[in-house]
Amino acid sequence: MIIFLHLSALTLAYLLDRWFGDPRVPWHLVSIIGKAISVLDSILNKGTFIKQKGLLMVIGGSVFFFGISLGAMLICYQFHPMAGFVFETGLLWFTIGGKSMIQSANQIYLCLEKDDLESARRKTAMIVSRNTYTMNNQEITRSVLESTGENISDSMAAPMLYGFFGGAPLAVFYRFINTADAMVGYKTDKYKQFGWAAARFDDVLNYIPARLTALLMTLTVWNVKKVTWREAFKKMIKYASFHDSPNSGYGEAAMASVLNVKLGGPTSYHGKIVYRPYLGDGKRKLTNDCIKDGINVWNWTGILVLFCLWMIGGIYLVLA
Repeated sequence: MIIFLHLSALTLAYLLDRWFGDPRVPWHLVSIIGKAISVLDSILNKGTFIKQKGLLMVIGGSVFFFGISLGAMLICYQFHPMAGFVFETGLLWFTIGGKSMIQSANQIYLCLEKDDLESARRKTAMIVSRNTYTMNNQEITRSVLESTGENISDSMAAPMLYGFFGGAPLAVFYRFINTADAMVGYKTDKYKQFGWAAARFDDVLNYIPARLTALLMTLTVWNVKKVTWREAFKKMIKYASFHDSPNSGYGEAAMASVLNVKLGGPTSYHGKIVYRPYLGDGKRKLTNDCIKDGINVWNWTGILVLFCLWMIGGIYLVLA
């Protein structure tokens, strides 16, 4: 009964995100986490022992939010299974992202279809940290595909996997560290020491989800129909390690391989050209339609993640 409620809560949370996106409430969990990190950043990121303080923030903050979530969820389940189900669904809904990313990608696609390059650049700047004001159509498309490929695991698949194996509290634990990495995990003078722990913990937590997600992404070739699964899988494995991130390369390489395009290459960040390795060797030209195919990869990967989790849950119920 509990495993069924657990999987149902995860499924409903995923569907709520697909239908409505992030809950638009002032007490959104990720917003609370973000404010907590900002406060801790202002208090701890100064003086001596900066690296140790960053580690303290990551461990203390993640354990705190995990404990609060676990305690509240257990109380709800003890009160009534349906109360626990509703509470867990809400927590998982807060942790699973994706709708906003897909909406942004689709809006950029529509702008490019109307040859509204300025609007496409502005909207692209909202999902990437690189300079977009001089981008052409191909560069915008490449940026969207790279961001989409990377975030399939970070925003959607990883919290679903942690939510399945550890319930909503573990998904909250993951979301705290992932948010901390997004806020302070930079190699700048300000955050190189303080954000080190957040970046390393995020790398560890995303190590398995990134690889499993990339594998599932390659299975979407049947829908995109640009290459065979064998070709997509081999290219994903080959090019994933070219990326400077231990995890992001898998999602981006999988996206490039499935769509039969080439991602990466010279990119402008904060006024400086960064020469990134190319991911993929596809001959397909980067066109507006590639964005639609990238959205399809995202959508079908989410369905495959859910399918696999229900399969695992079903096997558990049979063997239990």
